[in-house]
Amino acid sequence: MNNQYMIDNLMRQREKIDDMLRTYQQPQPMNVFNVGGTQVDFEARMIGKDEKPSDIMVQRKTAFISLDNSTLTIKEINGDIKEYKIQIPKTKEQLENEELKRKIKDLEEKLRERGK
Repeated sequence: MNNQYMIDNLMRQREKIDDMLRTYQQPQPMNVFNVGGTQVDFEARMIGKDEKPSDIMVQRKTAFISLDNSTLTIKEINGDIKEYKIQIPKTKEQLENEELKRKIKDLEEKLRERGK
């Protein structure tokens, strides 16, 4: 098999993976969920990776969920903060991307070894 053909093929696969990664890294719209009856005692908000719950004023106990940072932060009205790590399961596409990256890396290494 032609080395240049293999390199071109690998580069196309890398571009596809990079495109998929960019799609998953797009900021998600912020959602605010009010939980409760007529009186709201608790609020939950989705935040981006650069947003800090400590910088956000709250009017009631609020849970901040950051999928980018894999954290759940609970902030009280008085400013007390508790932070928890959450484990977000990988999607089928993420698992496939990781496998493709491993295969590309292995093939690139084999091509480098052949070239020596």
